[in-house]
Amino acid sequence: MSDVLSQEEIDNLLAALNKGELSAEEIKKEEERKKIKTYDFSKPTKFSKDQIRTFEMIHENFSRALSTYLSGRTRSLVNINLVSIDQITYNEFIRSVSNPTFMVIFTAKELKGSSIIEINLNAVFTIIDRLLGGPGIVTGSLGRSLTDIEVNIMKREVSAILGYLKEAWLSFLEFTPEIEAVETNPQFVQIAPPNEMVLLITFDLTIGQVESFMNICWLSSVLEPFAPRFSSQMFFTKSSEKSSPENIELIKKNMLRTKLEVSALLGKSVLTLGELLQLQVGDVIRLNTKVGEEIDVLVQGIPKFKGIPGKRKDRKVVKVTKICEETIDLVEMLMNGAGVEVGGEK
Repeated sequence: MSDVLSQEEIDNLLAALNKGELSAEEIKKEEERKKIKTYDFSKPTKFSKDQIRTFEMIHENFSRALSTYLSGRTRSLVNINLVSIDQITYNEFIRSVSNPTFMVIFTAKELKGSSIIEINLNAVFTIIDRLLGGPGIVTGSLGRSLTDIEVNIMKREVSAILGYLKEAWLSFLEFTPEIEAVETNPQFVQIAPPNEMVLLITFDLTIGQVESFMNICWLSSVLEPFAPRFSSQMFFTKSSEKSSPENIELIKKNMLRTKLEVSALLGKSVLTLGELLQLQVGDVIRLNTKVGEEIDVLVQGIPKFKGIPGKRKDRKVVKVTKICEETIDLVEMLMNGAGVEVGGEK
C-alpha cells in the first residue's frame, strides 16, 4: 500500500475533521501505528532499495535494446517496458506461471546456479508467425505446447535475447549465458528449493497489436555473491568511464580485420520480358557503359570507388581511378597501416 494519500482520501479526511467524526488525536495514533511495519521472516529481503534501483537501470537498458532487435526481426513495432521488480520465493514464481508456457533455463560458467527467462505463449506464437512470414495474428494456438520446430526457432531468438542481457549487465558483471534447457511445463523446472528468494523482473511486451509479457527470474543465490557491486553510484561511475587506450586499439584492430565484399558493376541494361525470353546463346546485351569508361566499384553493395576493368595475366581486375567523397574516412583509416581483405587476398 502506498504511503502517499490520494486527493480523494485527503478530502475525506478533511470532511471527517470538519464534521467531528474524526479527531486529530485519532489521526496521530493512527500515524504512530503505521510506523510499525510487519516483516515476514519466511520471505527475507535479499537486496536493498539502492540495489533494486540498479537492477531497474540494467533491465531498462536491456528492454530498449531488445525492443530494437525484435522490431527488426518481426518487421513490426515492438515495445518492451519494465513493469516491476519483486522479491518473492521460487515457489510463488512457479505457481504464478501458466501451463503450458515457454521457459528457458540458462546458465553461465561465471555464475553459480541457473536462471530463467519465461515468455508468454501469446508473444511466442506471434514472434514465430512473424518470422515465418505471417501477419502475427495468433488464432487457435494458445493452450497447446510448442512443436519441436517452433522450439528450435525460439531457441535461436532466445540466444540473441541472452546476448542483449549480457551487454546490459556488462558494467557490473561479465558472464556468457548459455541455454541449458527448454520447458513448457513450469512444474518440471526445479532449479532451486521452494523457499529460496528470487528476483522476478517483469516486462510488458507489445508486438504490433498483440500485448503479452516476459519474465526473468534471477535466483538470489546467483546474484548475492556480487551484491556489493550493485549500487546506483557504481552504475553512474562505470557509465561515465572512458574507454581505455587498450580497448580502443583492440576495437580498431578488430575493425581492420573485418572482411568486406567488393564488386565491380560493369554496367546496366533494361530488357522487356519478351526480349529476355528470346535471348539465345551468342546474343549480345548492350550495357549503358562504353569501353574504357569508368565503372562503379561497390563495397557491401554501396558505390565507394570508380575504376576501369582490365586483365592481369589470367585474372580479371579493376584499376581504382577515383575515390568517392563518402569514402575519404575509410581511406584515411586504411592509410594508418591496415588492409582490407577481399576474397582472402589483400
